[in-house]
Amino acid sequence: LDATHAIAVDAMSALLRHSDSDPPSPPLQPPAPLSFEHTRPFLHAWFEREAEQREVARDELHRLSGWSYLSTAEFRSLVADAVHRLNPPIRDGAFIYELGIGAGAVLKTISSLHRIRPAGCDFSPKAIQRASEIFPAHAAAFRVGDIALPLSSKGGCAARAGAYSHVLSFGSLAMYLTHSEMAVALRNVAKLASAGGSVAVTHFIEADGEPKGTIVAPISRQRLRQLASAAGLTNISFHPMKYQGDRFMMTARGPRVDKSGWAGGPSPHTLPPRPTR
Repeated sequence: LDATHAIAVDAMSALLRHSDSDPPSPPLQPPAPLSFEHTRPFLHAWFEREAEQREVARDELHRLSGWSYLSTAEFRSLVADAVHRLNPPIRDGAFIYELGIGAGAVLKTISSLHRIRPAGCDFSPKAIQRASEIFPAHAAAFRVGDIALPLSSKGGCAARAGAYSHVLSFGSLAMYLTHSEMAVALRNVAKLASAGGSVAVTHFIEADGEPKGTIVAPISRQRLRQLASAAGLTNISFHPMKYQGDRFMMTARGPRVDKSGWAGGPSPHTLPPRPTR
């Protein structure tokens, strides 16, 4: 586990920026043979272990979710740059849902920029516990769930459909899923987003891009656009990322329909309370 993590971190040392333009689309390729089931024990052990590190300060939570190769300032700049691309933008009081929340580093960074009502899910119980400690007033909005399962299925991210003006996945969807699992997770994104709400999913990479690190299934922009469109997302765009070499992010908007309703089974997901200063 440590050796694999070290290799992934070392690969980040020579990162270069990538052009925002779409390259010529290569023929569609079958997904990589490594599946999420094969990587699940590694990922679960990694994130469970890191969430237990109590000596990590709250302004360094990114170190608990695989971003330890970035300084605190670099991570904050990376998140701020990605969030800045959301359209419509985040406003104070916004409901934000993150698929693959980890220890809450991304939402904590956003909360330093805006007063938000955060929610999210992660397959690591210890990561969810840590995120709940970071946002105690919103703890009920954080749940253990697998982003690669439909929202309403057993083990999925039980949450309220159409309730979130912004839906994010910072690395988890793009890095740790196969293409078929990405398709399911993107449908979850579309269901969670309010009508016309904004979406950001980060850390995709093409087959010839570097660094791949622990990314399970590289994907072309053409294929990703197909999956996102099939999920119901609109206004799809791709952007480079700071400090991430050839890795790129996708922004989009939710379907322009009213999806209000419960997607998580018989127990309604309580919306986060309004924040206090």
